[in-house]
Amino acid sequence: MRQPVFTFEAEILTDAPFEQIATRLQGLASPAELRSLRAFRGWLPVTVAAETLSLRWERSRAGALEQGAILIRPDDRGAHLRLEGRLKGWSGFLLLGLLRWRTDRLLDRFVEDL
Repeated sequence: MRQPVFTFEAEILTDAPFEQIATRLQGLASPAELRSLRAFRGWLPVTVAAETLSLRWERSRAGALEQGAILIRPDDRGAHLRLEGRLKGWSGFLLLGLLRWRTDRLLDRFVEDL
């Protein structure tokens, strides 16, 4: 039987220099050290590929698989941040409200922490 998949995304362009963000994030043992990212568990190590920093999380919760990423790319005016996520499973109907609550304005809070 197929399982439903819920996806969400958000983008923001900030004037914070990409190099400053990259230095700060690579100096952390885990992204969860930032106050705005503590609500998420299951962080994978920060990766850098083709001028893109990736902060990814993955975990199972109440029978649903929760995955997401914050992608940070350089831009002429600063840094471009993109939040992508998905929730797979039937319990996603119940968890979607909780996940949305945690991700609402996440990028704004993330920039404030930097």
